[in-house]
Amino acid sequence: MGLPEDEQRELDVIEQRLAEDDPNFAAKLAKTPPRYRLLPARVLRLAALLLIYVLGLVTVMTGVSLSSPVLVAIGAAVTAFGPVVMIVQAWRDRGKQEQD
Repeated sequence: MGLPEDEQRELDVIEQRLAEDDPNFAAKLAKTPPRYRLLPARVLRLAALLLIYVLGLVTVMTGVSLSSPVLVAIGAAVTAFGPVVMIVQAWRDRGKQEQD
């Protein structure tokens, strides 16, 4: 849900005044990267690795509690092969970076 038109206009006016008063600061604010981009790639990979592993374990536990062998198998596959795939991709990316 967006802002009402009058509030959006007020924000646009404030933005224009800021750009006129301090163009360097306005340019710096415009170039600010998203918060996740401030983290190193290694940290993002580790977070994704842990998330995949936890997702697989939760799927296994759900399959056990529901007595569903299909869910247990899917969860086990995600838990076992998800991290392996991520590690292989990271290894390949590292090799590409070393060649550049």
